[in-house]
Amino acid sequence: MASWAGKEQSVSRFNVPVNKPQPDIRRFLAAMKGQKVPDKVPLVEYLIDNAVMKPILSEMMGRTWVDTSDKTEYMGGQMDLSKENLATIDAWLDNQIAFWYHMSYDFIRAEVSLPLPAVSLLAGDTAQGNQQASRAWQGLDTGPIGSWEDFEKYPWPQVSDKNLYIHRYICEHLPEGLGFITCHAGGVYEHASRLLGYENLCLKLYDEPKLVQAVADRLGETIAEYNRRLLELDGLAVIFQGEDFGFNTQTLLSPQDIRKYFLPWHQRYARMCHDRGVPYYLHSCGAVDEIMDDLIQTVRVDGKHSFQDNVLPVQEAKRRWGGSICILGGVDVHKLASYEEPFLRKYVRKIIEDCAPGGRFALGAGNSIPSYIPVESYLIMLDEARR
Repeated sequence: MASWAGKEQSVSRFNVPVNKPQPDIRRFLAAMKGQKVPDKVPLVEYLIDNAVMKPILSEMMGRTWVDTSDKTEYMGGQMDLSKENLATIDAWLDNQIAFWYHMSYDFIRAEVSLPLPAVSLLAGDTAQGNQQASRAWQGLDTGPIGSWEDFEKYPWPQVSDKNLYIHRYICEHLPEGLGFITCHAGGVYEHASRLLGYENLCLKLYDEPKLVQAVADRLGETIAEYNRRLLELDGLAVIFQGEDFGFNTQTLLSPQDIRKYFLPWHQRYARMCHDRGVPYYLHSCGAVDEIMDDLIQTVRVDGKHSFQDNVLPVQEAKRRWGGSICILGGVDVHKLASYEEPFLRKYVRKIIEDCAPGGRFALGAGNSIPSYIPVESYLIMLDEARR
């Protein structure tokens, strides 16, 4: 990985980006297992939005930003891998690798979904400097599967080598010491709720539970095959699966239904990982206390990500579960977005002081770095971690 000459004035206030970093994925994994307590708290993120990456890459690292299109955007798994598009895709991935490397992470994390068409709602992004982009979210309406006929007609994807192009490219271009963390973008529950629609899923649990089971099993087997291929990659360090089971006050479905339809798949994925000596981390938003014992003792996750102060502060999560699994992230996204520098530094420092002792902790945002996080606030968080 080539070094860069950043703009001195931009870089001088912060300890990041780093010109010649020394990532060590083995050190990171040892710290997450509690085998080693590093001198500085490790860093972790689940996702980082382009709106935050772009000014850091272009203005602080001096790299040329690469925009993607519908044919070259990899997140949805529908890339056009024709020769004329590969140069754009590869340049985009080079920027991704450079970002995670120079921002002092021990890994790059990227995720791709198989093409699973569903219903999404779109609106313009109101984040400053990112108004040309859009934001998508899932509504409550019925999805593309509402009956057994819909289930049979749905264009279920088949996993192929094409789906792993970006994974192979990243693994083949990792700088020394940098690992690769990934997953299928969206878990079994998340995609089931999109395909059936959330309200319809809740009704079908009572009216047609066999259809819910069929959708979950079809998705589960497909993601299992996807994970099998991921686990064959040289450079893969962790499968870090996203699966949002909760919201502010409780789980989105009853714990009983989550245990019946969805957790068995995560148990299988964790077992697949452990059979290959690879950790299995879970990102799950909201109040999931009622299933945490299941996640730790039955599924056997190795780490838990996504915490917010109004649900469960990360310090409390470390106290409850830090002896069994690693605790990831924890900087409340609202505070990261809104606190002025003195208060943000004090807040981040307190998290480090409370959670870093004993290892099994990595610092980062409680959820992700969305487009509305001020770039300076993101840099402050990382700067405090490197002090």
